[in-house]
Amino acid sequence: MNTSKKFYAFKYKLSILLFTVVLLVSSFLGIFQYIIMGNTLKASFEQNKELIKDRVINIVRDADYINLLIEEPLEIEAKELLSKVKEAYETSATIEFNLEPFLEGKEDIHLYIIDDKNKIVSSTNQKDLGLDFSPWIEFTKYLEVVRKNKVFSRARMTLSITEGEMTKFCYMPSSDGKYIFETGELVKQKDLLTKGIGFDNFEERVMIDSPFVDSIILFDYKGTAYKRDETGKNIEIDEAHRQYFDRAIQTMETVEVTERYDGKKVYYQYVPYQIIGAQGAHERNVIEIIYNDTILSENLNDNIKMILIVVSVGAVLAASFGFYQARIITKPIEAITEGVKQVSEGQFNIKVKVDTNDEFSLLAVQFSKMTKDIEMFIEERYKTQEALEKKNREIVEQKEEIEALYEETTSMNDELEILLKRNRSSYFETVRALANAVEEKDAYTGGHCERVMQYSMLIAEAMGLSEGEKEDLKFGSILHDIGKIGIPENILNKSGALSCQEYNLIEKHPEIGNRILKDLNFLENCRRTVFEHHERVDGKGYPRGLEGNQIYLLAKIVCIADAFDAMTSIRPYRQEAMSKEEAIQELILHKNQQFDENIVDIFVKQLMENEIRPL
Repeated sequence: MNTSKKFYAFKYKLSILLFTVVLLVSSFLGIFQYIIMGNTLKASFEQNKELIKDRVINIVRDADYINLLIEEPLEIEAKELLSKVKEAYETSATIEFNLEPFLEGKEDIHLYIIDDKNKIVSSTNQKDLGLDFSPWIEFTKYLEVVRKNKVFSRARMTLSITEGEMTKFCYMPSSDGKYIFETGELVKQKDLLTKGIGFDNFEERVMIDSPFVDSIILFDYKGTAYKRDETGKNIEIDEAHRQYFDRAIQTMETVEVTERYDGKKVYYQYVPYQIIGAQGAHERNVIEIIYNDTILSENLNDNIKMILIVVSVGAVLAASFGFYQARIITKPIEAITEGVKQVSEGQFNIKVKVDTNDEFSLLAVQFSKMTKDIEMFIEERYKTQEALEKKNREIVEQKEEIEALYEETTSMNDELEILLKRNRSSYFETVRALANAVEEKDAYTGGHCERVMQYSMLIAEAMGLSEGEKEDLKFGSILHDIGKIGIPENILNKSGALSCQEYNLIEKHPEIGNRILKDLNFLENCRRTVFEHHERVDGKGYPRGLEGNQIYLLAKIVCIADAFDAMTSIRPYRQEAMSKEEAIQELILHKNQQFDENIVDIFVKQLMENEIRPL
């Protein structure tokens, strides 16, 4: 027994196991509960946001209707006033008259005259005199429509450009279209403001009931709020959020943004609202609603605390219950362990008693039976060991005989390999003799077959052909013209042009060579090279007019090597050999016609890189 390791009782391990299982299950259920509760709270938060948005839109719509009612008498008064100004202009044919008398007894109202360049050229409000509306493109488009229609027009109540006050503007164009007469009446909403239904304080009704809402502000189409800050200035849209404001204006769809501020999440909603009856740019306003996640975070934190408490209590209960159960469960295990200890010390005549009426009881019975079987197996082992030792001695003797036989076989294989190499060499010498016999008939081709073989093997090495393919190529290349044995010498050595009949006879030499080699079994694989080495990839070769991949690969190699040597050697029909460079150009010129393109490229590369000259 290894006493270097610290011993841990099984009951403690079992207690830890039960505790761990319960803890893991409790933790898993707690995490699952947290996820479900978190999703529920988030869904509730999103639902509340939608409810707040709908409520805000309804309140703004109510305020809008009330403003509409307020504006009706203002429009009637403005129409009468502008009609008088128009009549004064058309009577005097000039705008050089005093506008103040028209406003006698009227407060919070101003008169303006706008010229055809959309500039205020006359006004009872000196702050607005000279104001140019050109930068406000949507508004200038509206003015053009007023001029074109030539009738009284009114805009919904909006913020004035210079003072940011809620103002009702009405317009009357002159008959000649040169001027537009405008009234701007300041709308007082003190009564509305106290009731919390004005455009600048409607949010108070919502925020009192919704602590997770930080701010609600209504902006006009320019991004100017109806609400003012502590200094009395109209609040402007935050430039960092201008892009979301513009998107809501353009798409008339709610834009939502989530950001972090002081370590907390802040949710922005930009809700578009269309002013009732407004025209042009004035009709589109945007409500900015800002939410906080304080309540959501508090609920999630409370959820985590509750889960931790439940998991902790469950773990303590599991530990107590596990330790109690472990003591009961491990009693039979301890009895069996003691029996195992005695067996390890060589005491096989023992009996383990366990009265639990379960698997442990059965295990104790089987353990007692096992100890008896072990005694019997030990006796049999001694007998088997003697038999094995005897068999081992026999195997050692057989091994020595096998090793001697292996050495003898290896020696015979070496001798056989030497004989095989000699046999191959003898075959090749025989083949070389056949090739030399052909060249004896042709006074101009001495050494041609040898050179074709060397060029072919150079290509084979560059292409990475197998040893078997290179062996076949070696025999096929040196024998490629063996068929010329059957061609008369006077035709082979003729210095002038061959007749058609003589050329047809020359073209027979691949077929003659194929027939000569037909009965030589060791040259079986090179016959096809001899037979097809004058075929062309464009199908215009002989003897069968094969093309492309129909031609044997080794025959394509020999075709190129044969042509290169023929071009760089003296022949009866050409007394001056080509240079290597000239021959290379011919090979390149006839790629994909007479020669295979890839093989030509490989051969040319070898000729150039290794600076090989014609042999």
